[in-house]
Amino acid sequence: MQTILISNRIAEPSRGGAMPGGLAAALYAATDKNGAWWIGSSGKHIKENSNESPIHMKTIGAGKLVTVDFPAHLYRNFYNGMSNSAIWPILHDRADLLHYDERFFHAYSEINNLMADAIARLAQPDALIWIHDYHFFMLGDCLRRRGITNPIGFFLHTPFPTASVLSCMPQHKAIMKSLAAYDLIGFQTGNDLLRFRDYATTELSATLTGQTTLRFDKDRVQTGVFPIGINVERFGEAAERNLKTRRLNRMRHDLHDGSMVIGVDRLDYSKGLPLRFEAYEQFLTLYPDERKRVSFLQITPPTRSEVESYRRIRGELAAKAGDINARFGSVDWMVLRYVNESFSPDELAGFYRMSKVACVTPLRDGMNLVAKEYVAAQNPEDPGVLVLSKFAGAAQELNAALLVNPYDTEEVARCLHQALYMPRAERLERWETSMRVLRKADLQSWYDSFFVALRSASIKPANSTTLSVA
Repeated sequence: MQTILISNRIAEPSRGGAMPGGLAAALYAATDKNGAWWIGSSGKHIKENSNESPIHMKTIGAGKLVTVDFPAHLYRNFYNGMSNSAIWPILHDRADLLHYDERFFHAYSEINNLMADAIARLAQPDALIWIHDYHFFMLGDCLRRRGITNPIGFFLHTPFPTASVLSCMPQHKAIMKSLAAYDLIGFQTGNDLLRFRDYATTELSATLTGQTTLRFDKDRVQTGVFPIGINVERFGEAAERNLKTRRLNRMRHDLHDGSMVIGVDRLDYSKGLPLRFEAYEQFLTLYPDERKRVSFLQITPPTRSEVESYRRIRGELAAKAGDINARFGSVDWMVLRYVNESFSPDELAGFYRMSKVACVTPLRDGMNLVAKEYVAAQNPEDPGVLVLSKFAGAAQELNAALLVNPYDTEEVARCLHQALYMPRAERLERWETSMRVLRKADLQSWYDSFFVALRSASIKPANSTTLSVA
C-alpha cells in the first residue's frame, strides 16, 4: 500500500549526516524507514506555461522524495502572503498582525490546485494520503475535485484559534469549508479540537455526531488528538556524542563554573522572545549575585525575512540583547548570547545537554518540540530543568516541567532561579516523569496512531462535495 505525505517544506540530512528537526525529521523518518512518498515544494520556480515537468523524484531509503516547482509570483503570494501574513498570525491569535490581499488568496488556491495536480499523477489506487499543516488547508478538496476517493487525512501542527479570531480573516469560510473533504483531521491538543468543533458548528453549520465526528451535509469528518512526538533515543545519543565538540568545549571554558540557560526558537513573534528577554532582565535585577554565574544562550535562526513583522522583531531583539549585555555584562562575562544562526539537531542536542535550564516560553505554540528535545537530551544522572510556557501544546504532556505564564515576566524570572537551584532529587523525579511520557508517545507512535485512525475513517464517494457556504 502506498503512503503519501505532503508538506510545504522538505528537508534532508546535511552533508555531515545531521538530521533535520521538527516536522521535517518526522516525515523524513517515515519516508526513509516506512517507505512513504514525501511530496513538497522544491523551492525552485518555473515559468508559467512551461513545457518542463515541475515534478522531481528520488529514492530516500525505502521511500521516495518528490519535489514540485511552482511559478515564482504565485508561490511568493502563497507563502509570504496568504500563509504567513494572513493565516499564521490568525492561528496564533495575532489578528493585529494580519495582512491580507486578494492576490494572496488567489495564489493560495492556485498552489493548492497545482499540488493536487502533482499528487493526482502520483497517487496509486490504494494510497493513503496524509496532508500536513496550514499551507494546504484546501488541498483535500482540490484532490476530491479531481476524482481522488482515497482516504485523506489532515494534521494541523499549529494551534487552532477561537471562532471570533478566525472570523477576522477574509475568506476564512472559503478556506475552512474545504476541510469537509477530509476523512480525518488531527490536532495537537484537545483544546485545539474543541475550538475547531466550535467554529465548524457555529460558522459552517456542521453538526456534531458523538464526540469526534462532524457532519457537513453529505460529508462526515472524523477528528482526533495526535500530539506529535520525537525520536527520544536519538536525541539522547546525539547529546552524548556531541557534548565534547570544539564549539561546546570553548563555551564550557568561557562559562568557567557558571551555569547556562538555553532558548532555541525560530525568529517568530509567537515565540515570545521580547518578553523572554524582559524576564531574564528581571532575573538579573532580582538576583544580582547571578550576573557572573549565569549566561543565557538564545539561538534564533532568522526566518521569513521578506515579511515586515519578522524584520521588526529581529531589530527589536538585537537592540534588547545589546542593552542587557551593556547593563549587566562585564569585560570578562557575557550574560546573554543572542545568536542568529542555524544548528543541526545533533549539535543542538549537545547544547541541551550542557544547559542547566531550558527556557521555552512561547505565547502560543501548537506543540513545541524543543521542549521535548531538551528533556530527551539530558544526562540521566544529572538532568537539567525545563521551564515551559503553559500556552505551548507540550505543556499538556510535560506537566512535570516548571509551567509558567510567559506574560508574567517576574514569574518566569523566579522560576529560572528555582530551576537553577533545584535539588538533584527533584530534578530526577521531574525528568523521569517527563521521559515516561516521551517514550510512550514518541515519533513512531504518533505516525502509527494517525494511520490507524485514517484507515478506519470512511472513504469519500467519488461525487463527494464540500459544504456550500453563501
